[in-house]
Amino acid sequence: MKKIASPQKFITISSLSILLSMVTVIFGAPLLRVLRKAYGPWAFWILGLLVTGAAWLLNAQPLALFVGSVWMTLGAYNELEQKGFGWWQSGMMAVLLGTGAACISVYGAFKVNGINTYAEVQKLFEQFADKVQQTNPAVKLDPTVMLQQVPSAIVILLILALGVGLIFERRVFSWLNLPREKIASQLKLLEYRVPDYFIWVAMIAFLLTMVSFGGKAIAILAVNIVNIALVLYFFQGVAVLEVFLSSMKVGTFTRVLTYIILVGQLLIILSFVGLIDYWLDLRGRIRRMMIAKSS
Repeated sequence: MKKIASPQKFITISSLSILLSMVTVIFGAPLLRVLRKAYGPWAFWILGLLVTGAAWLLNAQPLALFVGSVWMTLGAYNELEQKGFGWWQSGMMAVLLGTGAACISVYGAFKVNGINTYAEVQKLFEQFADKVQQTNPAVKLDPTVMLQQVPSAIVILLILALGVGLIFERRVFSWLNLPREKIASQLKLLEYRVPDYFIWVAMIAFLLTMVSFGGKAIAILAVNIVNIALVLYFFQGVAVLEVFLSSMKVGTFTRVLTYIILVGQLLIILSFVGLIDYWLDLRGRIRRMMIAKSS
């Protein structure tokens, strides 16, 4: 059967991407990626404007914030990728643009709701922490710490959305039986590696969280950088895990169970594995070991 990007499939992809973006934020990303690549920039951006605009007009500013920033990130990444930028440059610039869109949306939402001072914002976080604690007394949240880490939370959300979009894009194309254009600069998960220089950024930031140097503002910045670094190295850890599972010819059930345990329960372990991969080249060792074993 010939693969066709039909209007019916456009409706299906649009509906599912909007629904998943509204419910989960990040899991609509693969469909957004497919939407942009299969139907072009005009369909992608116009639909994005309509969805975020409708959410804003319906007084659902948080929804407009999340959906709009993810839409911006996925779209910007694709535009930059199409122009021949590498995956790291495309990802970095796309996340920055998505973060900028989120900040503008937050500012607009605060203005609409009459929130104009830092004290009023902090009060919102205190109310949120109280509600969470009432729902689950075992959970202890520090509103001040939460507020200080909002910048990295936004960036992490967008990185996760972009990562999920890139990882599951091929499967969605296959599921929808749509033609998939391959790009030379496209990221391959098994080869994903955080640029070498970033290890020093991460290590210095981690050091600044442990020692008192440069004042409170530096410490807050360092914590946010460490949070982001953990997510970046998490994906490198996933790449190492995928190479290992593939080399062991692990079945679907075992593979899914492994991901549920590691990603769902022990996420920090994969971040640590990704960090170690920088120093020890774990993927290269696994491949060499399998070649030696088969020879």
